[in-house]
Amino acid sequence: MLEPTPLLDEEEKGRRVQIFENDTMRWFSIDGIMQSAMSLSEPNSLVFPHMLFMAIPTYELVETTRILELGLGGGGLLRFLNDKFPEAHVETVEKSQQIIDLYKQFFNPDNSDNPIHCTDAYEFVKQQELTVFDLIQVDIFDSTTLLPFIFAPDFYQNLKRLLTNQGWLALNTVLTERAQISKLSDVLTETFPETTIYGFKAAQFANIVWVIGKTNQTLSPIWQQQAFLTTSKIGGLKYLLDD
Repeated sequence: MLEPTPLLDEEEKGRRVQIFENDTMRWFSIDGIMQSAMSLSEPNSLVFPHMLFMAIPTYELVETTRILELGLGGGGLLRFLNDKFPEAHVETVEKSQQIIDLYKQFFNPDNSDNPIHCTDAYEFVKQQELTVFDLIQVDIFDSTTLLPFIFAPDFYQNLKRLLTNQGWLALNTVLTERAQISKLSDVLTETFPETTIYGFKAAQFANIVWVIGKTNQTLSPIWQQQAFLTTSKIGGLKYLLDD
């Protein structure tokens, strides 16, 4: 197998960003950890297992006119959303201008012109007042550490406020301890007290994707059967599958 071709290798603010490609894929890493990847032949496809779970609400939406994405990365979800909902307004929040620039140069083959806000996600949702969305996708990380607001109740209260009545929220987290999962479960069920929340986890991956309907919309049985956990204010946290 041929060695991957390096397209970029730069350091900024103490972190090393590299972009590579081979015959089939293009990907980028930060400090040696792969962050995102794109199929060269099918750039709108979802590459990582957790992204398939992030897409679950897109098959449950009654109406899709406005979508908010928090966290850009390599644009995998953005490309997918643009392809699936070509008429929808999709906007993204990304804190790093460097990541935005890399996306536009290396991971936007269709030259999509979605609005991308270079700002902090926590502050963005806090300040939004009038606009509501049918779908909110949260896929944000801070290197290998937990986000400072991952357990902040007001962050999720603001997300709920920005959802339409039949809107959906998909939240990607990397929680390695059951105590962390339980803590976030408590925060989410306080915010969505009448809703059954589903968590999905791919084998051998630390990602847990929480799928939440604002007004307890019913998730299709095909998805329910694949859930790693469920949690609700009444029923509590229940693990359905092994790690």
